[in-house]
Amino acid sequence: MDKDVKQQWITALRSGEYRQCIGELKNPGGQHCCLGVLLQSQGWKTTPYHKDNADYTYYMSPQGDINNEECELSENTRSEFGLTRPQEVHLMSLNDDKGWSFKLISKWIEDHL
Repeated sequence: MDKDVKQQWITALRSGEYRQCIGELKNPGGQHCCLGVLLQSQGWKTTPYHKDNADYTYYMSPQGDINNEECELSENTRSEFGLTRPQEVHLMSLNDDKGWSFKLISKWIEDHL
């Protein structure tokens, strides 16, 4: 992972600007998972859409690339940020299953990525 991207992500997670959610990159209430914060910290913009009577959010990069998953990074997006699928799954587990705070997740990113 690029050192500048990593530091921007860690800074965003520690900023207190983002409220945490589980199961989605960004929920309709504006809360993010740790991976959603990564996208936001890199200038990706949200694009809301409605499907099956529910509201979802896609992300689009400044270059027009679309992350076509609501709950995780697409393979192309993950590759762009230099994350492996096992790293992504571990981060999702820390955020969603273990309930780690953004501050704890940022420390793991700092130490392991």
